[in-house]
Amino acid sequence: MSFRSSAAKKAVLRIVGAITVAWAAVVMVGLTNGSLIHAQLPKTAARPSFRLPDEAAGIDGIVQTLISVFDQADIVALGEVHGRRADSDLRIALVRHPDFAKKVRSIVVEFGSTTEQPTLDRYIRGENVSRAQLERVWKTTSNGVWDSPIYADFFTAVRDVNSKLPADARIRVFGGDPGPTDQRDRETAALAVLEEQVLSKHGKALVIYGAAHFYRTAPASFGTSAELARTLEKAHPGRIFTVIPIGGELDPPPPGVSLRNPDYRKFESALKTQIRPVLIPLQRPPFRDFTAEEFLGGGIFSCVGPGGCSSAFAGSLLTLGQMADACVYFGRGPHALEQPKPARFK
Repeated sequence: MSFRSSAAKKAVLRIVGAITVAWAAVVMVGLTNGSLIHAQLPKTAARPSFRLPDEAAGIDGIVQTLISVFDQADIVALGEVHGRRADSDLRIALVRHPDFAKKVRSIVVEFGSTTEQPTLDRYIRGENVSRAQLERVWKTTSNGVWDSPIYADFFTAVRDVNSKLPADARIRVFGGDPGPTDQRDRETAALAVLEEQVLSKHGKALVIYGAAHFYRTAPASFGTSAELARTLEKAHPGRIFTVIPIGGELDPPPPGVSLRNPDYRKFESALKTQIRPVLIPLQRPPFRDFTAEEFLGGGIFSCVGPGGCSSAFAGSLLTLGQMADACVYFGRGPHALEQPKPARFK
């Protein structure tokens, strides 16, 4: 995630991976338009209510739950840690499930540019597209963090799924990031794609962005540069379901940063299943009341001012229950339990 707007040049956030929760995979630098306010509890809108199991264990269990959520919401916003294989495995399993294409015909991704939509369309339809042409889909975005092969793998997975479907039942993938000739900012471009291609047509979409884009509230330091879910909820109440990742392997924080280490024993002791990953509703206690500072604070850093970098959530009173509808908990880091590979649907 990065921020691109003329108003967003007063502070710099160092953002790790999907700007997610308590961990990260790739560090990005973005701009936001507010000074860091350490202890502020912003107002939150009334939350939609979704019917979810207390725990959906393993990739297959998570996939089945997310597919069922499309019966309750039009948009499932699946946050990621940029460049992390675990997030990639989950979303590829989701689109490969035979029931996914029966309910969802659109996917909007952060790792594709709006200006290369014709190229992406041709590739997803199964036409011959050279590797150099395909790379332009992610290389012409405003955020240059997509060199990991997992992003091409995702496009290939959807192309493979489409090859087994009739033309009128195929999935279309939209790039949501403004390319070099698109003068809109990142949030405006993504919102326009969703409005024009999905919501106005009464369709359903899977949306894949860095997790901070899907926070239902955020510290004041975020300004207006990462409010995709919040804007959609205001315009279309109850039609978006947000999921953020928690746990898993962490990249080290910026030099000199001292972080509060998340105590994942709180998650472990409250869960019945030993299988990881597991999807958990964030309105379920005790997860609802865990602090964002503890479990998200290792993913976003403010690197402004003489004091050096610090967590953007430092001192925040926000709780996980305010941040998203559900989380995918990947375990306690590199030593988390390994889940067998998901079933592959032909």
